[in-house]
This record gives sequence, C-alpha cells and structure tokens, in this order.
Amino acid sequence: MSNQFPPPPHDPQVNPPSGLPGYPGPAQDPAYGNGYGNGYGYGPVAPHTMPGVVRAAQIVVWVLGGLTLIGVIGLAAAGDPETAGAAAGVNLCLMVAGGFAFTFKNAGNGIRVTCIVLMSVQIAFGLGGLASGNPGGILGLLGSVASVILLAQAAAGAWFKRPRTH
Repeated sequence: MSNQFPPPPHDPQVNPPSGLPGYPGPAQDPAYGNGYGNGYGYGPVAPHTMPGVVRAAQIVVWVLGGLTLIGVIGLAAAGDPETAGAAAGVNLCLMVAGGFAFTFKNAGNGIRVTCIVLMSVQIAFGLGGLASGNPGGILGLLGSVASVILLAQAAAGAWFKRPRTH
C-alpha cells in the first residue's frame, strides 16, 4: 500500500541540507543492541541489581537446603539417627550450596561455578536415589536441575563477573 501524501519538505532523509551527504537509515552505534555493548562502545554494562534468575536460584537453593535441614532434624528427633545421617550425607551438597547462596549478592564467579558443580553432584545423587527406588529425592533432583539451569544463564554470569568496588 503506497502513501498518498508526499513527505513534508523539512524531512532530512528526503531532502538533506545542501552540502551534507544523505544517509539512508537511522544513525546507530555499532556496539548498541548487539548484547556486547552499552551503546557507547565501552563494552558490557554490569548489572546494578541482582537479576531475577540469580534471585530465583538463590531462593530455590535456600528452600532445598532448609527442607533438607528440617528433614534431618526431624528424623534425628524421631529416634532414627541412621536415616538422619544418610539423609544428611546424600543432601550435603544442597546444604553447602544453601550456605553459599547467602553470598550471592557480593560473591564472584567462583561461587557461581561452585554452586553449579555442587548442584550437578546433587543431581547425580538424586538420580542414584531414584534408581534404587527411593522417591524421596525427587524434590532435590528437580530443584538441583532448576538451579543449574538458572545459574548457567548469561545474566547470572554477568552478575557474578561484574566489577566490584571495595
């Protein structure tokens, strides 16, 4: 469908001022909009607030670690210390990652990588528990998969690799 009206005479793209070369498109910085620049050619911009994926991973790890701790204490209080010890041993990675999750606000990339490794080991423990017929580890397994996926995203990497002022 064509435009019935001609462009106004003051439109610089149609009628460029004399002496200046015309440019067929909008001016744009090559570093803008490609995910690698901030629009001024200075490189990536560090996030100022914790991204949602990092916050979600933090909450998932806290909930899993807390539920594990409550379950272990409940088993020990019920008079079954052997099962409580087994539950603590199998879910040790969850509890350690839960402690590391408290440092997500100020931590560097090493904490992120450590939590990804701990949750990956927890995934292996959860799969082993399911293979042996113990359905109790499905929550830890699913939560560990979710936290690995969340912490492996680019926004999480940018958060943990951001420059810090000390």
